[in-house]
Amino acid sequence: MTDHRQTDLAVREAVVVARHIAAAGGRAIIVGGTVRDRLLHLSLKDIDIEVFGLSLDQLERCLHELGNVKRVGRAFGVLRVGGYDIDFSIPRTDNKTGKGHRGFIVELNPNMSFAEAAMRRDLTINSMGWDPITDEVLDPHDGQAALRAGRLTATDPTTFSEDPLRGLRAAQFAARFEMKPDAELVSLCAALDLSELPGERLFGEFHKLLLKGARPSRGIWFLKETKLLRFFPELLALDEVAQSPKWHPEGDVLTHTAMALDEAAALRDKLGADCGFEKEVLMFGVLCHDFGKPLTTKQDADGRITSR
Repeated sequence: MTDHRQTDLAVREAVVVARHIAAAGGRAIIVGGTVRDRLLHLSLKDIDIEVFGLSLDQLERCLHELGNVKRVGRAFGVLRVGGYDIDFSIPRTDNKTGKGHRGFIVELNPNMSFAEAAMRRDLTINSMGWDPITDEVLDPHDGQAALRAGRLTATDPTTFSEDPLRGLRAAQFAARFEMKPDAELVSLCAALDLSELPGERLFGEFHKLLLKGARPSRGIWFLKETKLLRFFPELLALDEVAQSPKWHPEGDVLTHTAMALDEAAALRDKLGADCGFEKEVLMFGVLCHDFGKPLTTKQDADGRITSR
């Protein structure tokens, strides 16, 4: 459900800040998921603003006039201002130099064009910008067309694989927005190696898939299609484990789990906003509820399937 009051407040704050930045000679562009969610008429909460035309030091001095400034992402040039739920950053390029999410050299460049800056975004639906002063949507990579078509497409196929986490991000976006990855994105994700990622990053994307997914099954099937399910052996083990057709006409255990997750998501959405822990227990419980079947499933001589 969209919280219009929260959205209106976020937009008003963004306009105030954008005008202040413009007076200092910069241009504030709202970027990333905020733009996507606005076009989907969803609530706007955490806002990311990319500032063009000002160096990081100039931006910091400018924001100091609004409140206390803190650098929360020193390597990536991210600033926060007391009283505003906004992340401020400078356009940058990320150059892969090693494994893992820290294996990048980041170069800040406030003079980049928006089209250049948006190339580092994972998917075209996340590569749009929005000028809160003019209300202009900047869309150099056709993110709006992808949204209308319900299609997930890589922004830059040549650099997509630099962050393997993007495979899980694609899965959770497929689940959250019921969108279909295109053939190129499936191929790109199939080549990713998730083993270099720390567990907390993997958990974060699974958390979004399960707690925000309109149809979590879409994320599970995407992981199977791309063979990324192999990095989650407990889930992979569910695939093709037979069940009694009398009790489970839907098919194997992975199919049953995926369907159960969609039903659980409907129950999850009936719980209140203050029931975060209960929602986690529900969704992760359903995800894991048949992990014992691959070890215990047997077929009797008469063909009866049991999982004692």
